[in-house]
Amino acid sequence: MINIRFEEREKIGLQYALETLHGCSPFGQEKIRKLRYYSPDEREELETELYNVEQAAKAADALKPLYDRIGLMLCQMKDIRGSLRRCQALEVPDHVELFEIKVYLQRLESLIPLFRQVCETTHFKALAFHDPAQALEILDPDKTRSRGFYIPDNATPKLREIRAAKKQIEEQLHHAQTDAEKEELRSRRTRVCAEEDSEETKVRRSMGQALARDLLEDADTAGRLDFIIQKALFAVRYGGVRPEITETELELTDMINPELCDLLEQKGRSFVPVSIRLEQGATVITGANMGGKSVVMKTVALNVLLLQAGFLVCAKKARMPLFYSVKMLFDDLQSIQSGLSGFGSEIVQFQKALEEVEQGYSLFLLDEFARGTNPDEGAVIVQAVTKYLNEVNAISLLTTHYDKVAENARLHYQIIGLRDVDPEQIRQELAATGDDGIQVIARHMNYGLYRVEGKSDCPRDALNICRMLSLKPEILEKIEQAY
Repeated sequence: MINIRFEEREKIGLQYALETLHGCSPFGQEKIRKLRYYSPDEREELETELYNVEQAAKAADALKPLYDRIGLMLCQMKDIRGSLRRCQALEVPDHVELFEIKVYLQRLESLIPLFRQVCETTHFKALAFHDPAQALEILDPDKTRSRGFYIPDNATPKLREIRAAKKQIEEQLHHAQTDAEKEELRSRRTRVCAEEDSEETKVRRSMGQALARDLLEDADTAGRLDFIIQKALFAVRYGGVRPEITETELELTDMINPELCDLLEQKGRSFVPVSIRLEQGATVITGANMGGKSVVMKTVALNVLLLQAGFLVCAKKARMPLFYSVKMLFDDLQSIQSGLSGFGSEIVQFQKALEEVEQGYSLFLLDEFARGTNPDEGAVIVQAVTKYLNEVNAISLLTTHYDKVAENARLHYQIIGLRDVDPEQIRQELAATGDDGIQVIARHMNYGLYRVEGKSDCPRDALNICRMLSLKPEILEKIEQAY
């Protein structure tokens, strides 16, 4: 089962994606807050959700006014599920609860015609509301359609008799002359009021039992509709596509990360879409610092989780399997509270994650694994881990600086990085503009991936970066001699 911690959602950009959604109803907001991931066993249900989101996204331009009206109606709905669950448990709802349920039903009655208009275009599957007319008749038998709630005299024959007697006593009390007569009438009225309260309790219990089940289902449907519209608007904004569901292979063409897209746009830059194909076994991504290896990994994780939460994925084309679990080991997410060293913590976390990964077809992401130990030992360890992961029933994606790791993997990708950049051009730009060196290099960095065939060690962009940033010539000379 997929279980992603909040800090992991933040790290890969999933939390940012969720915060761009604006659930209108308390039911939709809860679905966003308590994000649910579909398991491989729920493929049919997920396919239905993806179909609905895709249809809503395709029609978004034409149906925008209707979406806005539905959103307004959903915003006016109060969360009445607590009252409904009490009714389901045979508890007696009070007058306020029944009033709120009645108002909810009136909102629902206004929402359904709008929903039907949307369905004429989208043809949603497995998404429908019950007719609220019968439930409204229970709470408004006189069909007054008033906003208030009261139990009418004719709710039961006994209640009619009690209220008639009560009214008669009150009239007598109004005309009573002596204190003794008034006292006796007040005493009778108290007893009749107790009978009235007892009979009203029975009526309210009966009303609650008749309302509970269908209305709970409709609240869930309202939440689903709310969430589907939000997912559709997200897909329109970021170019979401419905993936082809595969058995094992994952292929994302021109995938993007919405958080980084928006961040770069604010700086006048744009995110470079990335394409990658993964299969069972270990895939290694190599590349220099600043090259975007971790961004690729996090963007893969983000889009996998978006799919399994019923979103269209942020890519031009996608072929993806459904995973039993998604496990991420990023250096800045490792816990060292146990008192272990950074490397010791990595190994503990790796062991825990591996146990879950081996339970079913999974996605396993390791970012710069074993960086917490010395490079010689780290390289040997990551080579061994890569060999082992080739035999695990999972797609494993590793980023690394270590040499000879990629040759042990099934697939090897490399960040293009600064391969085609002239260091002298960067130095001249720095001298002419006085801009921050890191920003200048970032502007020229190619964050695209290319598939490496045959053996290839990690790129040596670090030396180029030293040259571009005009490291002291004496130090550069020593580095070049060592290379």
